[in-house]
Amino acid sequence: MANVSGITIELEFDNKSKLKLRAIAKHAGALADESDRIDNMKECPACGSYNIVTATLIDTESNKALSENIKCADCDYELPTQLEGSD
Repeated sequence: MANVSGITIELEFDNKSKLKLRAIAKHAGALADESDRIDNMKECPACGSYNIVTATLIDTESNKALSENIKCADCDYELPTQLEGSD
């Protein structure tokens, strides 16, 4: 039996097919981003909703966050927050 080190496949696409593949790639990327956003959503511990609203107060001179308020828009439960660098 012969050793095969690799397989090469050559594909040729017309211009319309290339445009279609680009459109598919663009939307696949958008779907992946949306999936990541959903995976990172916070769940309200009080009611289980994912309808969480975050409000951040920014110091306009230093452009640093002064406070952050994370609240469930469905039941008004306020989620605990801790800003970076605070104890």
